[in-house]
Amino acid sequence: MATLQELADDAMRMVQTDPRLARAEALRVRAAARRAGDAGAESAAERVLGLAGRESNDVGPAARHLRRAVAIADEAGLPVAAARARMTLSLVRADQGDIAGAMGLGEAAAPYLEGVEAARLGHQLALVAQRRGLFAEALRGYGSALAVFRREGDLHWEARVRNNRGVLYAYRGNPGPAETDLRRAEELYAALGQDLAVADVRWNRGFAAGRDGRVVTALTHLAAAEDHYVKNHLSPAMIMMDRCDVLLSAGLYEEARDVATAAVRELARRRMAADLAEARLLLAAAALACGDLTAARHAARLAERAFARQVRPGWAAVARYTLLRADWAAGRHGPALLRAAVDGAAALREAGWAGPAADAALIAARSALAAGRPDQATALLRHTGRARRPGNPAALRVSAWHAMALLRIASGDRRGAEAALRAGVRALDEHRLTLGATELRVRAAEHGFDLVMTALRLAVASGSARSLLIWAERGRAAAQQLRPAGPPEDPELAAEFAELRAVAAVREQDLAEGRDARRHQQRQAHLERSIRDRVRTTRPVLPGSRGGALRTGRLTEHLAGRSLVELIAVDGTLYAVVLTGNRLTRHELGPVEAVNAEIRALRFALHRMSLGHPAGRSGADRLDRMLLGPLRPVLGDDGLVIAVSGRLHGVPWQMLPTCAGRTVSVVPSALAWLRAATAAPAGEGTVLVAGPGLPGAADEIRTLGVRYGAAHALAGDQARVADVLQAMDGSACTHIAAHGTFRADNPQFSTLGLADGPLTVYDLETLRRPPALVVLSACDSGLSTVHRGDEIMGFAAALLALGTRSVIATVAPVRDGAARDVMVCLHDELRAGSSPSVALAAAQRASSGDPAASAFICHGAG
Repeated sequence: MATLQELADDAMRMVQTDPRLARAEALRVRAAARRAGDAGAESAAERVLGLAGRESNDVGPAARHLRRAVAIADEAGLPVAAARARMTLSLVRADQGDIAGAMGLGEAAAPYLEGVEAARLGHQLALVAQRRGLFAEALRGYGSALAVFRREGDLHWEARVRNNRGVLYAYRGNPGPAETDLRRAEELYAALGQDLAVADVRWNRGFAAGRDGRVVTALTHLAAAEDHYVKNHLSPAMIMMDRCDVLLSAGLYEEARDVATAAVRELARRRMAADLAEARLLLAAAALACGDLTAARHAARLAERAFARQVRPGWAAVARYTLLRADWAAGRHGPALLRAAVDGAAALREAGWAGPAADAALIAARSALAAGRPDQATALLRHTGRARRPGNPAALRVSAWHAMALLRIASGDRRGAEAALRAGVRALDEHRLTLGATELRVRAAEHGFDLVMTALRLAVASGSARSLLIWAERGRAAAQQLRPAGPPEDPELAAEFAELRAVAAVREQDLAEGRDARRHQQRQAHLERSIRDRVRTTRPVLPGSRGGALRTGRLTEHLAGRSLVELIAVDGTLYAVVLTGNRLTRHELGPVEAVNAEIRALRFALHRMSLGHPAGRSGADRLDRMLLGPLRPVLGDDGLVIAVSGRLHGVPWQMLPTCAGRTVSVVPSALAWLRAATAAPAGEGTVLVAGPGLPGAADEIRTLGVRYGAAHALAGDQARVADVLQAMDGSACTHIAAHGTFRADNPQFSTLGLADGPLTVYDLETLRRPPALVVLSACDSGLSTVHRGDEIMGFAAALLALGTRSVIATVAPVRDGAARDVMVCLHDELRAGSSPSVALAAAQRASSGDPAASAFICHGAG
């Protein structure tokens, strides 16, 4: 029969596989030990209870159990048992932020532990040193402990050391050693049957991949770990912190802020002071990325004070770096910021934070340049530029190449600066190729925004229209140069999509009938979040870009008499580059904010007109004078291809007098237009779809069906998502008349209402052969969310990236049934052989100024 001590040891082994089961067994052992007067077994049981609490992130109860374990052993005169309890308590004290207390407990335990147990204590002290930011000391401690465990064949503790050392290597920017240690730890834990520990290693592999810039791998590992924690009723707060870090690196700032806020709330509730300080630091970074400087400073100051109390100077340096970034973003570029940036970069380098150190040095260098201190700036930029070597994370390499460009600009080497800027863009493109999900590709532009803006400033200063056009093209809509990767073939994902459609349909019905739809709304939000997380793990489907260098000769050849107008915003000023024939000209149009104000006013007027209210066209006249008036002398009378920027994606161009009577094609970039225009015509057959609940949709489709004769028409119950997708795959033309909802918060969940629920942008990305032409006669179906770098998301953007040549859609609400006559005229022109942009222009001319016609624009080749 097993002794009570042996039963306690068995419970200890359970901690890594099932903390709840270990706790239940430890409670039984403790009760039996108390009845038997076995102090050693009772102390061991309390230690198990403490470790189980720590694994469940309940550090308050964990500390109480471990203090009792120490007291029981001390009172019974069991120094080794007391030392073991102190060793574990030292980790919990570190979790609580009492780093000095943790070190004191470890030192008190050391004289009573020998051999393997002394090595275990050495590992614990190394972990505490890591929490303090003493990375070199921690590495030495891990190495010494690992040598003992390998010699003694202690696989469990070898796995623990490798797990923690792998995290440390990731912190120090050494991805190769980190992955080696973490893979080996995962193998060992799997062989030992310790599922929770395997999940912990997956979590750490996610953290390490995130530090290395491998976003898809990071999200995959973190999702697996979080699923395990949730299924086993454990708090995922710590995993949420690492997910926040990855979301920040991916440019998903608003979501990162939400995750950080939730993590801070959970860790504060559990009184995990050390981790709470780190979570506050993440919250500060997320708030800063969202542009909320006040919240960023508040969270960073709270974190800095906590790190100071916890004697964690390396972490405190990161908190001061966040405050430095907030000051830089606020425009405080004076001598005080320069000194703080120089000191901060040095402190961060000393603490082993390579990425923040490089960024702080870049801020210092730019401050030095602004202060007229070129020598100091040169030294700082040279140091930062060393990080451009292959193998470093993409964001770090982009910053390093930016530093080299600034260095060469300062020395008057314009050609060298442009070479460095091109290298930085290539580094960003290489990173983008590792991403599958559209959302991640779009957000990747954040890493290169400052670099591209430097290039555009150079181009503006040069006065060269060609240079401005080339750099605008290098910096915008790069995500569209890659075909989107469709959602993974995952049965659980397919089930979630099906449930989402059903829940959305029920929610709409409840709202229409005046019932409380909050429960369905909450379920819809949960499903959307889960789908989004799953889709983000999608791997890229193509090895490279479909784009290429912009050649104005090819543009001229395919424009065939049309003029290209590329609109470019640089430092608050809007410029236009116009290509007419072989002539390239540059024009300064005025302040971006003044243009944006007119766009907002015009869209409001168009909305009122769609509701039947009278509204003047003076706004269209003013916007036309701002945007196209200065260009009329070079435009001639032929058609236009307009490459737009920012809010200009939502302009109803046909309302502008200069566009009246012309064909107009709207594109995110000249390269996107050229790719669409040169794509071989593909597909056959016409698909006509009428969604439910839209007066006039069925009549619109019937009328068009009569004209086409052999068209594949889907209406009523036949217009289901799967059937519509199957029909439109490989078609020459697909026309969908359905209720449309544009989701600015997440454009991938923008919808077209069909019989069994919404068709989303995610659904479109499953098409193998997209239609050559798509016509969407739904409200706002042509709207896009525009992110930094003029990266866009929405129905039209998704279809063009898939390979659809032209998309005709609306950028404003359209009255139910009001689009019918416009659509009939459009298709009559298409059937007569007109191109999409010519057909749309003819339909709009025939509409006699109907706002329903003005809301439509032609995207793509035209």
